[in-house]
Amino acid sequence: MMRLLLTGFEPFGGETVNPSAEVVARVAAQPPAGVEVTPLLLPVRGRISFERLVPAFEAGGFDAWLGVGQAGGRAALSVERVGINLLIDRGQRLPDETAGSEEQTLVEGGPAAYFSRLPVVALARRMTEAGAPSAVSNTAGAYICNEALYAMRHHLTSTGRDVPSGFIHLPYLPEQVADKPSATPSMALETQVLGVRVAIEVMRELVAARVATAAL
Repeated sequence: MMRLLLTGFEPFGGETVNPSAEVVARVAAQPPAGVEVTPLLLPVRGRISFERLVPAFEAGGFDAWLGVGQAGGRAALSVERVGINLLIDRGQRLPDETAGSEEQTLVEGGPAAYFSRLPVVALARRMTEAGAPSAVSNTAGAYICNEALYAMRHHLTSTGRDVPSGFIHLPYLPEQVADKPSATPSMALETQVLGVRVAIEVMRELVAARVATAAL
C-alpha cells in the first residue's frame, strides 16, 4: 500500500472555486487501488509550503507526494518538470516598496532549481492516452505552486530521500470561465480527476518497483 500526500490549494484571486481542491477531494474519496491518500489543502500565500506542506509530509511517513494547483489559461494538464528558487509575490508588496522588491529567494544558498522526481514525459503520455489531455511544462511559474515543488524537492534532497514527488497544474473548470473571454480554455472536473488518478497509478508503480528492487 502506497501512502501518498496529495495537496491542493484553496480558491484565490477572486475565484470561488479552485480545481485543485475539487480534484483532491474527489481522489481522496475514491483513491486508486493500493493507494492510501491523505489530502491537504493549503491557502495561497508565500512560505506556506515551508510552514505546512513540508511539516505535514515529515510527520506522515509518506511514500510519495503529488501537488496539484490551478493554472488558469492552460488548456491541458501540465506535468511540471522543474521548480526554481524564486518566489514573486506581488500580493504582499507594500505601496512604498521599490520595484521588484516582491521577489525573494525561497532557500538562501539553495540550488537554482530542482527537477521533478516523476517521469514527466511518460507520465503526460499515459495521462493523455487515458483520456486526460496532458503535456510537459517547463515552467511552474514563480508563485506558490512553484514554491511547493521547490520546497518539497529541497526538503527531500536535504534529508536524503529520493521518493516519487512532483506537481501537476490544472486548467480552469468550465464554471470558472463563464465570465471570462470566450477563448479561455477549461476542462471538466471528471477529466482532471481521471488524469490525476492516472498520475497516482504511475507513482504507485514507481514505489512498487523500488520496494521490489530493495528486496533483491
